Amino acid sequence: MAQRPNSSFFVLIIILLLFVPVSADLQNTTPSPVPYTIKLFIPSPDMIHSDQVMKLINGPDKSAIVATSYGLSTYYANGTWSTKHLDLDNISEGLMSDYITAVEFDGDGNLWIGYSRGIQINNGTYYQVIRDQQLLKDTNIKDLQRWNNDMWVATGHAGIHRYRNGTWTWFQPGSQGGPGFYEVSSMTLDPATHALPDELVIATVNEGLWVVQSPEDPVRFEKIADKGSRYGLLDQARQDPRGGIYFFNNSMVVHYSRDQGFVPVLSGSDLLISGTAVNDLAAAADGKVYLATDDGIFIWENGGIYRHLNRFEGIGTSSVIRTLNIDAENRVWFSSHGFVGYYIDQTSPENALIIETVTPTTSPEPDSGSTFPGAIPTLREDTIAPLPLESSAAEDSGGGIGAIIDPILRAIGTVLSGLGIH
Repeated sequence: MAQRPNSSFFVLIIILLLFVPVSADLQNTTPSPVPYTIKLFIPSPDMIHSDQVMKLINGPDKSAIVATSYGLSTYYANGTWSTKHLDLDNISEGLMSDYITAVEFDGDGNLWIGYSRGIQINNGTYYQVIRDQQLLKDTNIKDLQRWNNDMWVATGHAGIHRYRNGTWTWFQPGSQGGPGFYEVSSMTLDPATHALPDELVIATVNEGLWVVQSPEDPVRFEKIADKGSRYGLLDQARQDPRGGIYFFNNSMVVHYSRDQGFVPVLSGSDLLISGTAVNDLAAAADGKVYLATDDGIFIWENGGIYRHLNRFEGIGTSSVIRTLNIDAENRVWFSSHGFVGYYIDQTSPENALIIETVTPTTSPEPDSGSTFPGAIPTLREDTIAPLPLESSAAEDSGGGIGAIIDPILRAIGTVLSGLGIH
């Protein structure tokens, strides 16, 4: 009587049928290049310390300065990080708090750091602390914006302040000629053109959209969208480097300029999944608009989706992207749960997909002092060169084809072992 075939044998045959064609393709096909690079950082004591990014600005020598919920981090051109913290052993120096709400350089190169209870100004040698309510009517700093040599400060429910040549001015909400808003959600400059100067654009929480056409006294606040109107519901503003402003909320993006007014750009239903929430936006000088959404990063160009980056394209394990910023080196920085990273678009066909995941390493206790050129000496700083793990379309480590083949090989080994084949 013939022995009944073992069911594991059929499992082996099915696995082999699935595996052999894949193996043949890998041996005979040249991977097609993908023209972008993504670099990921896992927050740790060795690099950036938090994935909650509040704001990113350009620092000296091609560096990027990142305000986070756990310290002020700097990414240097050589690929290293440093992070500055509140030092409980000497609270008179260093950061006021580890939770930073805003950061900006003024016209003299001093670094302004905003917190929920005041401001620090650092000239590279020492800190000046501002939390006197005679100067700041509300010490909760919502945003900082340099305008020429002035610094404009949005504070809690007290509207907006201006610092000029050692003098503070509070523009009292509801006063004659003053702003008709209390709480600013974001502000930015509409960049100057050959015909028009800069203009300060302000998005508020509940009082619509406003502009200030000149920083000179008497300052005039002009409402451009009432809170009850369609565009008055947009509560975030981001600069368009080519001129104008992008206003947005989680379901709509609109472009505003002084000559054309409001021009709709897209809504959540224009993305691949209807109703995808927009969490943040960054506009590039080449006209592309980067959208941080609950379904990854959408890149919008010429009225359509140029590229969609999700977990399968290497942005990390979460599809929910919270923030986007573009630095002077055209790195598009993004943050999600567990990761901070940047994306670089490389349109040359010889550039293949490269994904680098920088893993945390154990480092010795750092020495005191600062390697941050020209700003914020502090009593505690962590600096280490990252150790990148690279992945490309032709050579995969921990993802792509390797992630498919390895489980198949392990499964085949298990079945063969069960059949007594070694």
